Amino acid sequence: MSEPTGEAADANVSVHEGITYADREAGELELDLYLPDGERPPLVVYIHGGGWIAETRDNIPDPERYAAEWGCAIASVSYRLAEVPDDAGPEMQEMYDPANPTPRGTFPAHFVDVKAAIRWLRANAAEYGYDAERIGAWGSSAGGHLAMLAGVVEDVMDLGAAFDGELKKSVAPDTSGTVQAVVSWYGLTDFTFAADNAPGIPSLLLGGPASDHPKRFEQASPITHVSADSPPTLLMHGRADEVVAVEHSRRFFDALDEAGVNAVFYELHDRNHVWAEHIEDIESEREAMDLLTTEPTPSQSVYSATHVDDGGTPDPLLDTTLPAGPAAIEQFFARTIK
Repeated sequence: MSEPTGEAADANVSVHEGITYADREAGELELDLYLPDGERPPLVVYIHGGGWIAETRDNIPDPERYAAEWGCAIASVSYRLAEVPDDAGPEMQEMYDPANPTPRGTFPAHFVDVKAAIRWLRANAAEYGYDAERIGAWGSSAGGHLAMLAGVVEDVMDLGAAFDGELKKSVAPDTSGTVQAVVSWYGLTDFTFAADNAPGIPSLLLGGPASDHPKRFEQASPITHVSADSPPTLLMHGRADEVVAVEHSRRFFDALDEAGVNAVFYELHDRNHVWAEHIEDIESEREAMDLLTTEPTPSQSVYSATHVDDGGTPDPLLDTTLPAGPAAIEQFFARTIK
C-alpha cells in the first residue's frame, strides 16, 4: 500500500493523493482516496461536475470530513474531459481552462474512465482496506450523469452499438464495475430532452446534433438503461436550476419507480444549479454542501418510491423527514452499502 500523502483534518482519516489508476494516451488518470478508521468500510466513488469539460477531482465537498462522519472511504476520481473548439460558444469558452492538467478525450472516454476507476478500486480494495462488495457512486452535475450511467449500465461494454470501437476495458478488465447505490446532485439523465432545451454542450460532447447522432444521444442517457436491476438511487435537484432542468431528475425518478427500483427524490424549491439561489452566485461543489446546511433549511419536497413484494414489509431507503444534505446522504449509504 502507498503511504498516506497528507494528514486529514480528522485524525481518524488517512489520505492517499494522486494514485494513478489508468495510463491513457492523453496522460495518466488519478484518484484521491480518503480512508476512515475501521475495518473494511464501504466505499463511495465521487465524480466531479464541470460540464464534462472543466474542473478537477478537487471539486468535491470536504471528503475528509464526510469520510470520518459517514464511516465510508471516499475516492474522488479524475476522468478525461472534452476538448473545447475555438468556435465553441462563449459559455463553454468561459468554462474551459487550458491550464487544467486533466487529460482530454471525447465521449464515451468520460464513462470509460469512471468505470475503469470503479474496477480499479474494487480490484485494489484489499490493499487499502475498504470493502470491494459495498461501493456507491455519488456525482454532481456532469458527474451526476456519469454516476447514474455507471449505476444503470453494468459493464462499460454494454453502453451500446452507437459507441462500438470506442469502448475499451484495459484497467482490471476481469473485475466488476458495478455499484450498489447512486447519489446524483442535479445530474442530466436524458440527452434527447437536453438537445431540445440546451443544445450546445450535448452536441459538443456527442459529436454533433441529435439529428445526426440519435443513437449516441439515446445510449449516453442514463434513463435509457433503467431496469429492475438498477441500484437504489437518491436524487437531489433544484426546481430553479437553469443549467440542468429539474425535469431530468423527475423523469429518472419516475423511470426507476416504474421499473420497481427504490428511490428518493428531493426537489429544492428555490435553488439553482450547485444549490445557489441565483445563477450568478454559482460556485463549485466544494462549497455546495454548506449551502444545504444553512439556516433556515431550504424549502423542499421529498418523493419516495419504496417497492414491497407480496407479504413483505416496507424497507424505505431513508427517513424522509431528513432535509437534503449530509445527514440524508449518510443515512442513504448506511441503508444501501453499509
